[in-house]
Amino acid sequence: MTIITPMFTGVAAHIAEYADAVAVSGGGTQVFVSGTPGLREDGTPPEDFTDEARQCWANVEIALDKAGAKLTDIVYMRQWLTSRDNVSAYLAVSKEVIHHQPAAMLSIIDGLVWPNLRVEVEVTAILPA
Repeated sequence: MTIITPMFTGVAAHIAEYADAVAVSGGGTQVFVSGTPGLREDGTPPEDFTDEARQCWANVEIALDKAGAKLTDIVYMRQWLTSRDNVSAYLAVSKEVIHHQPAAMLSIIDGLVWPNLRVEVEVTAILPA
């Protein structure tokens, strides 16, 4: 059984709900989900940012499912937004989806691979041994 133990130094608590670090024990299969934008099945992003963020997480969940993993198996998240104006909306969506506290990083960057993309998420998950 894989055990994910969050550790808190107090720094992350000033920013959002995530662990400052996680320890993963018990072995298991590691799953690395590539940077995933909020593209719909037809390859277009939703016009509304909140819908794009939800689609992004839905795409991550689909990728995890194909590997036999779940959102609760995520131990690390890397998240990129292209505007500070979307941080609150993104964090609200993230809280809808992620109910545990993996280690995490959130960055505001100038842009993603396509200029009309506003959010991308990459995760690492570990399946129980």
